[in-house]
Amino acid sequence: MTVIPVVIISTNTLIRGGIQQIIAQSDVRIETAGIFASFTETSAFLKDHKARVLIIDDSLPRGINLAKELKNLTAAHPGLAVILIAQRPTLSLAQLMIKIGVRGILHKDDDLEHTLNQAIQLALTGGMTVSPRVSQLMEQQQTLPSAIEQRDIDMLQLLTDGLQPKEIAVHLGVERKVVYRSIKKLTSAYGAQNVAQLVDLAHQHKLLPLKKKE
Repeated sequence: MTVIPVVIISTNTLIRGGIQQIIAQSDVRIETAGIFASFTETSAFLKDHKARVLIIDDSLPRGINLAKELKNLTAAHPGLAVILIAQRPTLSLAQLMIKIGVRGILHKDDDLEHTLNQAIQLALTGGMTVSPRVSQLMEQQQTLPSAIEQRDIDMLQLLTDGLQPKEIAVHLGVERKVVYRSIKKLTSAYGAQNVAQLVDLAHQHKLLPLKKKE
C-alpha cells in the first residue's frame, strides 16, 4: 500500500499532537513526514523532501498572511494538497481558501477524528472537503445593504472575538486600513455611535453568529 506523506504546520503543540494522533488511526498508511511551526521551516524541508498533503491550522503568529504564504508554497510545490483546520473561520476566509485551491476546510470543533483522514484521501484525488460547521457558515450568508460586503461583517466578527485590527488584516490577507474602512462603513450603515453599539445592532440584524453558552 502506498504511503501518503503529510506535513503539518502549527505553532500549537496540542494541535500538532492531536493531528498526529488522528493520522495514526487512519485505515490507510498516512505518514507524518515533518512537523513545523513556520512556513519558512516547511519550505526549506520541502526542497529536499516529498509531501503530498499539507495540514495547517489558522492560529498563526502575528504578521503571517495565510493566503499569501499558501500561494507561495503551493506554487513552489505543484500538486501539494492543502487542508486547513480553522480555529475561527469566517465566510471571507473560507471563500478565499477555496479560491486559492485549498482542498479541505475543517472546523476545529467538528469531528476531526473522522473528517481529517477522509479529507486527506479525498484531497489526493482532487476532491474538496468542507466540514459541517464551515458548510453551515457558508450557507447562512445574509442579504446585506448595498454598501456592505460580507468581508466587512467578517472583520466585525473577528473584532468581537478579541482580535486587533492588525491581526484581522493579517488573518484575512488585507491591509490594516481596509479593516478601519470596514468599521467606518458599518457604523455609518447601521447608525452606530461606537463598536459596542455596532455589535449589538449586528446581532439584532442576525449578521453575527450568537455565542454558544458554556
